[in-house]
Amino acid sequence: MTELRVSEAEAAVLMLTRKRVRLLSQARDLADERVSVTIQVSVEPGARHRLREINQELALLDSELRSVDAALTEAGRRLALAQQEAA
Repeated sequence: MTELRVSEAEAAVLMLTRKRVRLLSQARDLADERVSVTIQVSVEPGARHRLREINQELALLDSELRSVDAALTEAGRRLALAQQEAA
C-alpha cells in the first residue's frame, strides 16, 4: 500500500513538473512575441490589440504557474512523507 502511495506521489510530481515546463515554454514564446508586437505598435495600430491579448495571456500563465508551483510544493511534501512511511 505504501509503495502505491509513493508511486502515485511520484506520478503527481512528474505530471506537475511537465505542466510547469509547458507553461514556462508558452510564457517564453509569448514574451518573445510581445517584443516583436511592441515594436509594431508604433507603425501598425492593429498591433495594439494583439499586444493586449498577449499581456492577458501572460497574466493568466503567471497565475497558472503560481498554482502549479504551489501544487508541486505540496506534491513534494506528500512524496517525502510517503517515502518516509515506506522506509
